[in-house]
Amino acid sequence: MKKVFLILIVIMLTGCVNVENISYDDIINNIVSSKYEIYNANRSGYKYYTPNNMASANTIDYNEILEDDLYKYYFYVDVISYYNRVIETYEVDNNAYFSKAINYQDKFGYIEINKVSDNKYLLEIMYNYAKIEVIVDEYNLNKAISNSLIILSSVKYNSEILDTIVGENILTSKEIEFNIFETKKTESNFLEVEANNIYVEEENDPDLIK
Repeated sequence: MKKVFLILIVIMLTGCVNVENISYDDIINNIVSSKYEIYNANRSGYKYYTPNNMASANTIDYNEILEDDLYKYYFYVDVISYYNRVIETYEVDNNAYFSKAINYQDKFGYIEINKVSDNKYLLEIMYNYAKIEVIVDEYNLNKAISNSLIILSSVKYNSEILDTIVGENILTSKEIEFNIFETKKTESNFLEVEANNIYVEEENDPDLIK
């Protein structure tokens, strides 16, 4: 019964309910306060849940591109900051379209939305030592916030594996680290990465568990 209830919550948050009519604050609070755990993607040192309407397109180290039917979500997991338990304070930007610190129990982060062109907005969400950046149309902001927070809040780290990875300093030279605690405001960090062909197209993603 517990599992069925969880699935219903996930379905509700990912589009079967009209999320466009829910405030940003309500979306944030409902997702981060969820006590249920579910995963369908395993990576080196962590796992997470990808909503049913999304799939992994490319994965290199701790950088990943997730896609739904309209947008690319640039997903970065900062295992170094998690390992060292780095804590930074986010200052709300009153000039942003939307800006809010997120704090729930031992997890923290922020959400910031800035307009980049006519009806296009850069959504940046950092939470639980991971970050997603995506440029979306204004009418899809609610859905993008929901998708992003479901992913970020679900990330669960494997401390034993990370002790080996970080402790032995075997992070590959291909990894590009970003300061997840800073916002870009107008241009996604990952747009440069994609332009410089850091991501390599693959026919299949063997890490994706469907």
